[in-house]
Amino acid sequence: MNIDNILENFNDRETACRFSGVDVRKNILVGVIPYLVPILFFLPVLVDKERKSVFCKFHANQQFTWFLLTAVIELVKHIIGIIPLIGGLVYAVLALAELLIGVSLAYGTYKGKALRLPFIGDLIDIF
Repeated sequence: MNIDNILENFNDRETACRFSGVDVRKNILVGVIPYLVPILFFLPVLVDKERKSVFCKFHANQQFTWFLLTAVIELVKHIIGIIPLIGGLVYAVLALAELLIGVSLAYGTYKGKALRLPFIGDLIDIF
């Protein structure tokens, strides 16, 4: 089983069909970077000044959701990380999960997919 098959389970095909190839190629970097550096979630909004890019709007919303989720994960990591031994293990597992999810989202975006975060991906639609 390869990564593309796994990511396809999270692909919002209806939204991905609305992405134009030109739009994806033009905005690929602002789609990828904020998943790796969540504080930059606003980049797609800044680049899409005319607010016409479906790709930028979708990923800005998902990136803002990812930013909020990483903030919660960081808080939990630091609180649980205080506990000797088990806290360090939980901290490491959460850090690895956070890294793998961020890289997976960035990779899916690079491939032109509309990966939606499970359970919380539909909650935010502000851009």
